[in-house]
Amino acid sequence: MTQQLERYRNARIAGQRLEVSGQDSAAALGQNAVKSAYQLWAERRGLIQDEPPESEKMNFARIMEDVIANQYAMTRAARLHRGNPVQRHPRYPWMVSIMERMLEGERRGLEVRNVDLLAPDLGDWGEPGSGAIPVECTLQVCHDMAVTGYAVWDIAVCIGGNRLQVYTIERDLELEQMLIEGEHEFWQCVESGREPDFSYDSAQAQSLLQKLYPHTDGSTVTLDDTIQYWHEVKNDAQKQARTYQAVVDTADAHILKAMGNASVGTLPFGGEYRRRETTREGYAVQAQSSIECCFVAAGNRRDG
Repeated sequence: MTQQLERYRNARIAGQRLEVSGQDSAAALGQNAVKSAYQLWAERRGLIQDEPPESEKMNFARIMEDVIANQYAMTRAARLHRGNPVQRHPRYPWMVSIMERMLEGERRGLEVRNVDLLAPDLGDWGEPGSGAIPVECTLQVCHDMAVTGYAVWDIAVCIGGNRLQVYTIERDLELEQMLIEGEHEFWQCVESGREPDFSYDSAQAQSLLQKLYPHTDGSTVTLDDTIQYWHEVKNDAQKQARTYQAVVDTADAHILKAMGNASVGTLPFGGEYRRRETTREGYAVQAQSSIECCFVAAGNRRDG
């Protein structure tokens, strides 16, 4: 742990970027679905490495950035430039803005996004021209406007690879002040080493703990009454899970017995169960056949 903290200090002395950028804002405030404030804190403290996940989707997003920006510029008859890509808040040196693009001759920034076709249907993005954008994007833009002093920011979004929607966000000083206070509290945790709250119920909790504690050292620790409580919660939950699974298995047995060899069993109030034979290809084990039984809700029936 001491060596990791030393690497963190050396990184700061070397001038490496360890501040809070707009891309970090949602995580620092506990509003990022992928990265918690604790994980960001651990990265800034040098306890774990910041390893952005690589995926084909992310690679395409990077490729599409210039395409989206160029389309935005063409439809707006605007000229874009990068200028000084990194700016620091004049009062809070730990706040930086990594500006990808800005409009020439205007104090207006531009953020580009490439999203799935179904993103608007899921409620992530509202009507074009509205301020209905994801919280993570709102906080990023708010952060960047706080650092740069810009009064307006556009978000050019390519939806499904063939539709451009533009959202304009104006500076909100009240939201900005709350954001600064929240980020400042987070940064004080980084500076002092004080841990922020750990999101035990997040989907990333287990993987984060694996990164924080990847090895065993042979030592023994005495766990306190709080952990005894969680041990009992875990045991109770496992018992309930087994009980409910037994109920599911019993219900399946009733349904399968009633269907016999039938392929389809219809329910009195709609919906049906379907049985079909499936064969698993033999690899390390011998090929085997089994019967799958799945429920199909009313209105979702398809032949075949």
